[in-house]
Amino acid sequence: MTIEEILSKTEHRPWRIPNESWKYYQEWNNAVFLHWQVELSALRKLVPIELEIDVINQKPWVSLVAFTMEKIRPRNLPPFSPISNFDEINIRTYVKSNNKSGVYFLSIEGGTSLSCKLAKGISELPYRFSAMKRAKTVFQSSN
Repeated sequence: MTIEEILSKTEHRPWRIPNESWKYYQEWNNAVFLHWQVELSALRKLVPIELEIDVINQKPWVSLVAFTMEKIRPRNLPPFSPISNFDEINIRTYVKSNNKSGVYFLSIEGGTSLSCKLAKGISELPYRFSAMKRAKTVFQSSN
């Protein structure tokens, strides 16, 4: 199946795909998703009150997602590997706002200091630099 065929299937989406052109390109490679049920009262302290915490069977979930970010770049520019490629770990939960589902990032750690500064400035996401080491069976992060 081509990317065009994948993107043309939209019946499962709760809202329309935006008409605007994309602004950034990025790849998440070698990803692992780990999930935990947590207590709503504990999570509520970390999520802005205007966001509804999404639940399954009356329980919210927090996920740790570890991956290698590659080829991130603005539209019409080539990737620049010293800042376009880095390991990342994000910790997130699942929320709703105005009947739209989404994710709320509790923390995002990146393995390149400059990439984290740029990403935080451009996106206002909670990026921070952490020294990372990734091998076939190990993904370590420390700050």
